[in-house]
Amino acid sequence: MDQATQTAWLARSLRHLEAGTTDQGEAVTRIDVARYTSADFMARETNRVFRRLPIAAGFSAKLAKPGDFITHQHLGLPLLLMRGRDGGINAFLNVCRHRGARLVAAREGCDKRSFSCPYHAWTYDIDGRLLSLPHEADFGALDKAAHGLVRLPAAEAFGIIFVLPQRDAATPDLDAFLGPLKRDMESFGLGRHVVYDEREIGLRCNWKVVIEGGLETYHVRHAHSRTIAPMFLDNVSVMERFAPHARLYFTKREARRLKGQALDGLNVRDFGNPLYFFFPNLIILVQPDHATVMITHPAGTDSCIIQGAALIPEPAQSDKARQHWDKNVKIFWDALDEDFQMGQSIQAGFASGANDHITFGRFEHPCGWFHAALDEAMQG
Repeated sequence: MDQATQTAWLARSLRHLEAGTTDQGEAVTRIDVARYTSADFMARETNRVFRRLPIAAGFSAKLAKPGDFITHQHLGLPLLLMRGRDGGINAFLNVCRHRGARLVAAREGCDKRSFSCPYHAWTYDIDGRLLSLPHEADFGALDKAAHGLVRLPAAEAFGIIFVLPQRDAATPDLDAFLGPLKRDMESFGLGRHVVYDEREIGLRCNWKVVIEGGLETYHVRHAHSRTIAPMFLDNVSVMERFAPHARLYFTKREARRLKGQALDGLNVRDFGNPLYFFFPNLIILVQPDHATVMITHPAGTDSCIIQGAALIPEPAQSDKARQHWDKNVKIFWDALDEDFQMGQSIQAGFASGANDHITFGRFEHPCGWFHAALDEAMQG
């Protein structure tokens, strides 16, 4: 992040602190509850958003060298991600081209040179080419080149793998999609970090409820009173829109000591947490010496799956290092668990029929930005 932005964020935070204010939008936003409960709306989200945009699907550090792989179905498709021979990312449908069986059952692995289908042993290399099949002569003039694994376009940025779940589409242009926030994120060096304490969590709530919980600080004083609230100023945030994405800064109480001081040259990570939301489902919280990542995948109108992890500068190779990171990630996950429990409560409230709409206040306006971006994407 450039120094001018850091200085501006700190100055805005201090002005809010003096005035007892925070960044605000121009209007209150009302959202129909049916957006969280309608199967038809969910189907349109899937087809018009999660099948048309680059979606965060995993961590680059999990694929450190050729032959390393991970599999999952969080995008609603059986996915096989691996590091190819050329060092790039290969994204395939995890489906054998013979009879459609799942090719790779393992969740992850390393240093593979080929994959053999457990049904009839059709075998593919790490770049998806069909290498061999038993009794090949009995398949006539089988065109092996036409029976390689089905590839999906994929690219990497700041330690995150993005997949476009659309067969035969072009490789996603992440510079264009992520805009200036990509440069911001790269300045933190996350592409050189490693994964620590990776988790997958299933929740009984709509995916949008989880995203909204990360886009405002109005709830922190109350929902997180036993965890992170004592660290932060009450509802003091800097919020900037880079449609369809957003960049926020959650100011810590530590910033109070900056009153009257020159702000040039200071690091915002010492006085608050920058938070980046990449539409539709990726949130990265930048902390003083690492970052924490949450990817939220829809699994139905009232369910979702969280992919989360910390990205730390280097592997934890000592007890002291592990204790340090365990303490940090516990704070993160404890606070998120409070959000998750609240999100499930909200979804149950939707099902009750008590409300036909919800309301975002003027200082919850990034939630309104999120829904505006969703509307625009769904019209495409």
